[in-house]
Amino acid sequence: MSTTASAMTLTVLGAATPFPKPDEPCSGFLLQADDTSIWIDAGSGTLAELQRHVALSDVDAIWISHLHPDRWAELQAAWNAYANDESLPRPTGFGPRAGPVGLTLRLAKTARRPRCST
Repeated sequence: MSTTASAMTLTVLGAATPFPKPDEPCSGFLLQADDTSIWIDAGSGTLAELQRHVALSDVDAIWISHLHPDRWAELQAAWNAYANDESLPRPTGFGPRAGPVGLTLRLAKTARRPRCST
């Protein structure tokens, strides 16, 4: 049996709520242990902060704690990055199991374009 403990670090990417301010992104965290990097909560402004600590290609999973927008709004920007850069592997948790029930539907609703009256 090994007695070596692996190091785990939690980096606060942002803690502002309910909207980001200059140099104060909404809620987001980077959990790292061994060779694993997990982006926990993706509040507005956290994608840029995340990249100060880890390359997008090294993000293994994304997990969202609950459905308040200050926890998931940056997922749209992340989706755009992963969808348009074929060199980026898609994180394991990027999908319907990356958070609470209703996350996929909430993202789909916000991705719809509003109808404009003419």
